[in-house]
Amino acid sequence: MSWALFKISIYEKWKKYWYDTHPFEIADYSWNFLFTGGKEIRSTLFYELWRYLSPDTVVCGELAFAMECIHVASLILDDTPWMDNADERRGKCTLHRVFSPKKAILLCHDVMYMVYLIWQENKPPHIELYAWQEFMKNKLQRLMIGQWYDLNKQGTLVELASLKTGILFEFVTETVALCIDLDANFWKIWGNNLGILFQWTDDWKDRDEDILQKNRNAFNEDYDTTLQNYMYLWKKIEIGIGRGWFERPYGQFMKSYFTQTIQDKIDNTVSYHLHDIYVPYPMNLITSDILENKIEKRHIFKIINGNDILKKMFILSDHLYKKYDVYLHNYINQYCSLKSILWSIHEDEWSKHSELKRILHDIIEDILDEVEANNVPNLYEHEIARIARDALQELEEFEETDDTPKLYLSDMKEIIVEAIEQIEDRDILPEVQSIMNQVVDEIRTRETKKDK
Repeated sequence: MSWALFKISIYEKWKKYWYDTHPFEIADYSWNFLFTGGKEIRSTLFYELWRYLSPDTVVCGELAFAMECIHVASLILDDTPWMDNADERRGKCTLHRVFSPKKAILLCHDVMYMVYLIWQENKPPHIELYAWQEFMKNKLQRLMIGQWYDLNKQGTLVELASLKTGILFEFVTETVALCIDLDANFWKIWGNNLGILFQWTDDWKDRDEDILQKNRNAFNEDYDTTLQNYMYLWKKIEIGIGRGWFERPYGQFMKSYFTQTIQDKIDNTVSYHLHDIYVPYPMNLITSDILENKIEKRHIFKIINGNDILKKMFILSDHLYKKYDVYLHNYINQYCSLKSILWSIHEDEWSKHSELKRILHDIIEDILDEVEANNVPNLYEHEIARIARDALQELEEFEETDDTPKLYLSDMKEIIVEAIEQIEDRDILPEVQSIMNQVVDEIRTRETKKDK
């Protein structure tokens, strides 16, 4: 059975949910805009790869649909005025043109909430809930970092393609491997490499357009290296999955897509072994900028650029699943009331509506309470780093006078040392530990001077 037939009942289930949680005119246009007319490359890859690797088990089609949801959520963000400001997609007027920019962001949130529901309902029995949740959260946050890299022109060409496009393909293939208990790391790398190829194929097609629009393009920035890496990656994909894959319809589509697009540039006479082909996988990512500002009540409606959207989405990705039952309760009792008001008035009136502000206040308090309770590991680590930097700067600027309170220094040292102990067992950035130690050393130096 093809994905087109297999998905019918799944789409019917979640289409009903979508219509039940939105006004009809909103639901009708947005569902058809988001979930009809697309190629569904990622969801089809999920379905076909599962069938290829584990033909005797039933594919979890809802997880395949979740991958499509993540993809279309990213398209909503891409189309907004703060990013590409697109007027049309798939021959239809974009959501921010039909409704409004911030209402399009609201739809993006709703799509992602649907992903969270699907993810919770389809955990494989052999995987712990926390590990399953962390896996999804980390992939989503890496996707946001990829968009951040693109907006701010950071990272190497390989890193950019790996994060911007490779991560979602990696998410697809690694999830399949986890569900059917295969080597997840191998399929993570394989999927990421596949995503890089998709990105570079698009770059090849968009060379002239990207020059005019001043977009980053691997072939425009380094033609020879990108072409060589493209050939390496394609060989790695072929060797990794085996010939049988390319005898299947989706495998034939892949081979045609990657080899016909730049056919005259690919040297098929070159032979590679898997151990000869290495493309670096981005591990240490620059995330401090995306986390430097907390969500503040007075800024929740304020969006200046694409970075503002990514910051809010990044923090929300931590918040949603941490207390799933509580959030689900709040969604029913608060978020539906909130959305009803948001859809009924113009977005310029959002910040002035008293009932809306009351509901929103409760929601933001929930988020801030979790942050302050240190229930968000990634955010917590970077917040500790920020506090440490501030403390170090304060100590460096502190005037050493006779009345400098030694107790203040001792208390600060105790707080910082306790913070270090709390995060020693975490997989944190080395710079966090380094900054912490600098603070403690500085305090000890000053205490010694005061004793003298």
